[in-house]
Amino acid sequence: MATYHTTISSKGQVIIPAELRERHGLTKGISAMWSEQGGRLVLTPVKHRIREMRGCLKPTPGAPTMFDALFAEREKERKREK
Repeated sequence: MATYHTTISSKGQVIIPAELRERHGLTKGISAMWSEQGGRLVLTPVKHRIREMRGCLKPTPGAPTMFDALFAEREKERKREK
């Protein structure tokens, strides 16, 4: 297992070595989560989970979107209040 050295800036920023960024596909804008496991800090990119979830809430063809349903419900409430 390779070991990499990095320094934490005065603002708490950490630079991930280029070799690791390239190997794990870490590019600008990728989100990551820090966790603590057995006294170690673990950085986990969340890019894969987001890509897997993309489109999961998309309505079936012909079905109303969540926004359409919300607007319709609000319109019903407005009519009921009048």
